[in-house]
Amino acid sequence: MIEERAIVSRIDDDGSVWVRPFGPESCPKCAQGQGCGGGVLARLVGRRRPEVRVGGRLGPLQAGDGVIVGVDESALMQASLWIYLAPLAGMFAAGAFAHAVLHAHDILVAAFGLTGLLAGFVATHLAGRRAAGSALYLPVLVRRMGEAATGCARTP
Repeated sequence: MIEERAIVSRIDDDGSVWVRPFGPESCPKCAQGQGCGGGVLARLVGRRRPEVRVGGRLGPLQAGDGVIVGVDESALMQASLWIYLAPLAGMFAAGAFAHAVLHAHDILVAAFGLTGLLAGFVATHLAGRRAAGSALYLPVLVRRMGEAATGCARTP
């Protein structure tokens, strides 16, 4: 289980818990660029933190509570495979088809490869939308953060 610190941002009427992950700005070392590198990346991509719905229960929670959320490693690996391999497989398969079966010119092979890459991105997008409702990919509440939780936000 991969764990990350977060703050409860809201709790819906149906009991759904929404959290906002800690940013590297909450860690003095990361903010100075001496930690895990999260501070440098945060400056590049901005400070906006998305709200994420999490599963599981830890008893009564309220907005502002610190929690540890976890994501299953196998779910992360499956998502990574989809994100990286599906577009590449589409590109190579379409390019190989154009080269081996159609005996196409290099420019047409490249065009087929680009089309296969785009088809792989579309397949990844559709698979992601289908998997968004799956409990496998839903982060879960692991435990509450202690009062003395200090240090880098990346290390629980």
